[in-house]
Amino acid sequence: MSDDEPNEEELAKSLKGRTLRVYWYMLRHPVPMTAREIQRGAALSSPSLSMHHLEHLRLLGLVDKDVHGQYTVRRDVRVGVLKLFVGRGRLMVPRFLFYATFYTSVTAALATMILGTGHTDSYLIVLLVLLTSVCVVLWYESMKIWREQPFPEQED
Repeated sequence: MSDDEPNEEELAKSLKGRTLRVYWYMLRHPVPMTAREIQRGAALSSPSLSMHHLEHLRLLGLVDKDVHGQYTVRRDVRVGVLKLFVGRGRLMVPRFLFYATFYTSVTAALATMILGTGHTDSYLIVLLVLLTSVCVVLWYESMKIWREQPFPEQED
């Protein structure tokens, strides 16, 4: 990172509201796009508003503009709410989703083992209850983060 590029704290302060929505849309659609395409995709009221936010992102060093007036993501930074998501392009999901999926699989395997063998030892039941509670918490956190995404996805 060069001296003129903002640090993570400055980026976190700058990436809010509609600017964050534009950046989020561009992260989810990593192809060169015009200001009008971004305006439609990010549900902004006008292309000039889109241009305003795109220029702000360009000054932050996050997007580039080519000679044809198309914008692309230059740097993928994860600050603020973006830290809670992993992935690239269309596949950006909450971090907790991986943990929730893993522990749900482990819990299902343990439940299948307990039911299949007929063992109902108290420690296995306690373990199953604990794993189930972990799953509930992880799925709850995943859904909570999903609702915090910069803007709900719309069908293209």
